[in-house]
Amino acid sequence: MTQTSTDALTRIFPLGPLQEQIWRFWRRTPRSTAYIMPEVYLFDGVFDVAAATFAFDETARRHESLRTTFDEVDGGVVQIVSPDPAHGPVEVLDLRELSGAAQAEQLERAITEAANSTFDLTARPPIRLTAVLLSDSRTGLVLSAHTIICDGSSMAIVVEDFGELYRSARVGTTPELAPVAPGYGAFVTEQLATLADDASREDLAYWTERLAGATGSVLPGDSPVVAADPASDSEDLSTMLLSTTLDDGLADDVVAYARRAGSTPFSVLLCAMNVMIAAATGDGDVCVGIATSCRTPKFARTVGMLTNMVVPRSRIELPGTFAAALAEVSLGLLDAIDYQDVPFSRVAELWREAGPHADTELVRTTFSAGAPGGLALGEGNLSERVARTSQGPFDLAVVCDITAAGIALDWQYALRAYSPQFARGYCDAYQQILTKLLRQPDTAMDSLGITEVLPRCDSAHAA
Repeated sequence: MTQTSTDALTRIFPLGPLQEQIWRFWRRTPRSTAYIMPEVYLFDGVFDVAAATFAFDETARRHESLRTTFDEVDGGVVQIVSPDPAHGPVEVLDLRELSGAAQAEQLERAITEAANSTFDLTARPPIRLTAVLLSDSRTGLVLSAHTIICDGSSMAIVVEDFGELYRSARVGTTPELAPVAPGYGAFVTEQLATLADDASREDLAYWTERLAGATGSVLPGDSPVVAADPASDSEDLSTMLLSTTLDDGLADDVVAYARRAGSTPFSVLLCAMNVMIAAATGDGDVCVGIATSCRTPKFARTVGMLTNMVVPRSRIELPGTFAAALAEVSLGLLDAIDYQDVPFSRVAELWREAGPHADTELVRTTFSAGAPGGLALGEGNLSERVARTSQGPFDLAVVCDITAAGIALDWQYALRAYSPQFARGYCDAYQQILTKLLRQPDTAMDSLGITEVLPRCDSAHAA
């Protein structure tokens, strides 16, 4: 239930079900950089720090999650919403006196630090804006937020509002903003009420039956896989990010085949991933985590953690065809989405209670679609950069950006499981496998030479 503190404008409400697993992870590993989501840009133009500070504050006033901290009380964990922006000021690093290689080195260091510096969720709202001044007409920008208050779709809303407020502050006009959406507290209240009814119990029963005996699927690695130590620092979850873009012909083939098969481009990409896992592991029982949105029209522009994870389970038969595998994967994904309202934390808890899973995880690989959106500051030119981060306790996290301009995939590999060379091998293998499957979707997959393109390693060092 939402409460009001002695300050009538300070709101207190329970931790949301979609935040539970993230909170528990942060509580065990407060120094980990996992679940920090950065947006990194280089801006060519005159950057106005005062306008950025105004826009940052006003964006936080519009969205209560950006004014939220967390506290443990006798009844559990609560969220405390400050009436005013309580985040830190815009951090400004001035590198204008440096030039050449020295400036480039300091810029990369500043971006990495700003993108990966940890947050104390109990001290102040976990969002940060850093401006790195390179010259009077060139600035690096890093906007970082913790996923517990801002998922991918929320970040798109945040940068859209921030950009509009910045532009209006620069020219002295009234910003053209969408009406303020219901706050995250309203979403949590509705979700808790929904989870209390009989339909929720039926959904839990579905997942209990569907995932009985399942284990998280993962591509074999070439580094010793060591479980993250809760007492250690973020290096246990260090990752490398590889970004790949499908050539135009292959991207067109994905879209065209999805249309012919009555499926979606995302399902085609997911199915190819499942086939690669099955070929690499020799196990056709594939369970991969998929991020889904719990947004209804009412909460379409609410900022917060509104992303759930579902675990569709597919049986990939390599003697069968890609067409048959795609039908299986597509149906499993549709079923999972039908039951997506059950928080993943509850599903994982029931899964652990149902069997001896102490030494494994329900999800070790995630494969999800990216959220659209980007920053626009009006004047000048803005280009987006990719920052190295840790995306939670997964061995591999893949994000697909499917747009009219093409298809790109970001691969986040855990370095505890994969060497950089081995990780690149899987990126290359995926595109080769996808090409083979789309060229001959009605041919037995085990006759297409799929395993031959997979990276190889000394079995003594394999995961």
